[in-house]
Amino acid sequence: MGYKNFISRLFFYLKPHIIKLVFTSLTIILATALESSIPEVTGRIIDDLFIGDRNQQTAIFYAGLLLVIIILSSLFSLTSTATSSWVSNKVIMDLRSDMFAKLIKLPKAYFDQHPTGKILSKLTYDVEQIASAASTMWLSFVKSFVFVVILIGYLFYKSWALSLSLIVFFPLMFLAVKLSSNRMRNASKQVQQSMGNMTHLLDENISGNSLIKIYNAQHQESNKFGNLIKNIRQQRFKVDMTGALNVAFVNTLIGLSLSGVVYFSAIYLKMSAGDFLSYFTAMGMLIKPAKSLININKPLQTAMAAGESVFGLMDEKLEENTGRKQLNNAKGAIQFKQVCFGYAEDNLVLNNINLDIKAGNTVAIVGSTGSGKTTIIQLLAKFYSPNSGSITIDGTDINHFDLSSLRAQIAFVDQHVRLFNDSVKGNIALGQTNTMSNEKIENAAKVANAYEFIQALGAQFDAEIGEDGVKLSGGQRQRLAIARAIAKDSPILILDEATSALDSATEKQVQTAIDKMQKNRTTIIIAHRLSTVQKADKIVVLHQGKIVEQGTHQDLLDANGEYASLYKYQFD
Repeated sequence: MGYKNFISRLFFYLKPHIIKLVFTSLTIILATALESSIPEVTGRIIDDLFIGDRNQQTAIFYAGLLLVIIILSSLFSLTSTATSSWVSNKVIMDLRSDMFAKLIKLPKAYFDQHPTGKILSKLTYDVEQIASAASTMWLSFVKSFVFVVILIGYLFYKSWALSLSLIVFFPLMFLAVKLSSNRMRNASKQVQQSMGNMTHLLDENISGNSLIKIYNAQHQESNKFGNLIKNIRQQRFKVDMTGALNVAFVNTLIGLSLSGVVYFSAIYLKMSAGDFLSYFTAMGMLIKPAKSLININKPLQTAMAAGESVFGLMDEKLEENTGRKQLNNAKGAIQFKQVCFGYAEDNLVLNNINLDIKAGNTVAIVGSTGSGKTTIIQLLAKFYSPNSGSITIDGTDINHFDLSSLRAQIAFVDQHVRLFNDSVKGNIALGQTNTMSNEKIENAAKVANAYEFIQALGAQFDAEIGEDGVKLSGGQRQRLAIARAIAKDSPILILDEATSALDSATEKQVQTAIDKMQKNRTTIIIAHRLSTVQKADKIVVLHQGKIVEQGTHQDLLDANGEYASLYKYQFD
């Protein structure tokens, strides 16, 4: 990402605050102008007060003038800092808001390809780096630039000949900045990538803490983390050293110029004590803003590297939603016609799937691990699109439906139960917390056999369940997920190993609840345990991405094929 592109993207977020930025710039200029007058005032004090007559009125005048300059300069600086901070934090908020809004609209394939930690790093670390460019860096730049311009002008006013001889040092400073820019940006990119890797590793270790302990993998994970943070340290050291070399070079140039001022002003120009002090003080005051202008390259390169990461996310293609037709009150007749699909183009997961599910029927999809059972569900919910073929609901291709209306017709219970760090009520009424009645929530809990354990919780339906339901047992989490599907009351119900975490007694109770829930709904059951699918209207057997058998439980046993083999394996 080049300077021009970065600035134009950033300006989009700064544009609404342009008046505040102009105001900030004006207050900085005023504060800087006042501070820049100090060398001249100091020189006058030396000549008029200490070398000339020590007059009381003169002393009071200069003392008061200095006090006014310092107080006004401090007030203007405080005002500019406060306004700049407000803009910076507003830009951070707006960027994060837009990134999150974008993130939840990205296709599932994006999350399959990008580790969670790296995505989190974009919204935390990278955004902060950009925000520093938004206002803090702007504040520093304006202040330093104005300081440099005023002080250089003042130096020329005091002695144009001496100041002209010092101009030779500026091209050398510019060259040093230019040579270090690419090195800083590349190192900053590596730091940001490593920060993403670190966030990902932390996420894995926190969420998988029990697994790491049971396998005694603490040492292994500590080594991985140690190598990663060592890499980050080395990359940051490279950035810091590049900046430090710049500063050292500039300091050398400044030292040469100050030495020259002392020699020539004393021997050739024969300045008065006050004029020399004014000139030398201005030169001394010029050092800090000159360094700031040079050092500003370091956070700018970091911000630009972060900009590639953040704006790269913002430029990702949204999940396709070309359908305009609303799907309301679906009957639930589903057809897969010659559907082929592969997560990679050269590796089909599903091959020529033809499946007819009648409205209100229960269809079970069984098969060995990796046969493509869950992929069928992913396609029906349009998380992915088939490579070829079509999927219809009530005779209409699902590509014609608006995604929200399509998914509103589907309730889903996954084998990997996902709960949110919210109340029991918030999890059951997911997506409808402000509209779903308490009665409907409680009825859903009763049908899912979750009402009893919810009542035992301290705050009952208002009880917080922790991150991913950590305060609940596995069976309780699964029943809560089932209650969520019941509460949604959609005409199509998908159960992907919905009772896998339940003991036998609880499974029977929940299975009874599921049987009630299936009435007047089209239900698709993904199952490994064949005991849960024997009552299905149709059982579809998948093998290596192809449908090899379909029929009732008894028909498939009589056929003595793949299903019969699976059944015998489980029950013999």
